[in-house]
Amino acid sequence: MSIELIRKPKQHENPLRALEAAAAGLEFEMERAGDNELHVMLPGVWRDIGLWFTWRPELSTLQMGAPLDLKAPAGRLDEASRLVVMVNERLWIGHFDLWTDDHSIVYRNSALLPAEGGIDNVQGEALIRAASEAVDRFYPAFNFLIWGGKSPDDALQASLFDTAGNA
Repeated sequence: MSIELIRKPKQHENPLRALEAAAAGLEFEMERAGDNELHVMLPGVWRDIGLWFTWRPELSTLQMGAPLDLKAPAGRLDEASRLVVMVNERLWIGHFDLWTDDHSIVYRNSALLPAEGGIDNVQGEALIRAASEAVDRFYPAFNFLIWGGKSPDDALQASLFDTAGNA
């Protein structure tokens, strides 16, 4: 007698469902923009943060981004690029990019998921919080460079200044 195992094709679980649950648990506004895209709006320290998530089932990859709504002036692209590198050296998760087409600055991250594509609510919340923390921490540096006219070194140092206590 022989036993024949029949394997079902693996179903990709859309991780956006877990992200929706995490965002709902945190009481953030969200909107689905199709089966594979989710937009989440969350309050930030300096400004509201708009996150987008895109699920690519064929790659089993979840990509996320948070545009800062800041654009580097054409004459300061080298300095903006230098600041992006300096900031990225301080990040453990995700990175900032300076887009070549419109010079905008965006936080990005990707997660390569198991073949099934599943994540849980805790992982979803961790991705949202990592983006929020990175934007809140480094938005001032990019703002100091672009609007304050500071050098990359000065902009980064000014943004890393922490106060003790409350006034």
